[in-house]
Amino acid sequence: MYEKLEEIQKITVSGKAFPARGDRLEIRDRILERIKSIAGKDSIKRLTPIQNQGDHKTQDIIFVLDDNEYLATLRYDNEMTEGAVESLSKHAKKC
Repeated sequence: MYEKLEEIQKITVSGKAFPARGDRLEIRDRILERIKSIAGKDSIKRLTPIQNQGDHKTQDIIFVLDDNEYLATLRYDNEMTEGAVESLSKHAKKC
């Protein structure tokens, strides 16, 4: 399990220098596909909207790995041409 978490934490994706308007979410989709390939096809439970932070954008994703929920914060550049998992932490389940 820890190897899978380390692999998820190292995810970094680069794309086209100037993506077409319809391809703006390509980087996010590629990161999600990598997480799904590591954690499982139905592992993604929740996505928050992409937030503009000034010089970059962020998005939180909750996914399940081995019956535990984890929160991954994704960081994108403003042009959405690069993205990476910025932080990863265990997410407390709400009862």
